[in-house]
Amino acid sequence: MSTASPVESGSLTCPACGAALGPHGLDAAQEGVCPACRAGLRGQVFPVWWTPVKSASTFERAMEGEAVCFFHPANRAVLPCDTCGRFLCSICDLPVGSRHLCPVCLSKGLGKEKLPEIIPRRFLWSRTALWLGAVPLILSIAIWPVLFISGGAAVIIALVGWSRPGSLVRGRQRWAAVLGVVLGLLQVGVWFGFIFLISYASRHSK
Repeated sequence: MSTASPVESGSLTCPACGAALGPHGLDAAQEGVCPACRAGLRGQVFPVWWTPVKSASTFERAMEGEAVCFFHPANRAVLPCDTCGRFLCSICDLPVGSRHLCPVCLSKGLGKEKLPEIIPRRFLWSRTALWLGAVPLILSIAIWPVLFISGGAAVIIALVGWSRPGSLVRGRQRWAAVLGVVLGLLQVGVWFGFIFLISYASRHSK
């Protein structure tokens, strides 16, 4: 077994006292002892422990007449950036979803205008308008004084979010926005109906 190990000293520690162990201090065939606390140890170090780590980025030097990388003129270009068109070597190629971007375009996509591939969630305007239009209407008898506010909010949210990006999975779902507007207007109508009934009852009770 080779004695050369690229692993830093102290990567293996004793489970009892935490003292640093050398990779050759473990043996699957017979039990060893910790040099610090003398606790019994037995283990196996796989051969990959001594395998040097290879760089994941590989590139080829460009020959005369070949396209070169925009950022590394000595490297052969493998493909263009899908956003700006710059030629990229395998080091500068940054896959994002199904697209290949250069470092500049990727950094721009991490700013205010985020790339769609890296957005984990979105505010669903249409669904919010739908719920804001439906739930208060169901509870209209108990909460009728706020129907004017919730109904108006449902209409405003549906109109504001009409052209906003929708769900990452289901799209804009504009049917929910339309239904939210209808239910919101219905809430406003119910609110005016309650106001009319109250004023009518108060006039005839005198």
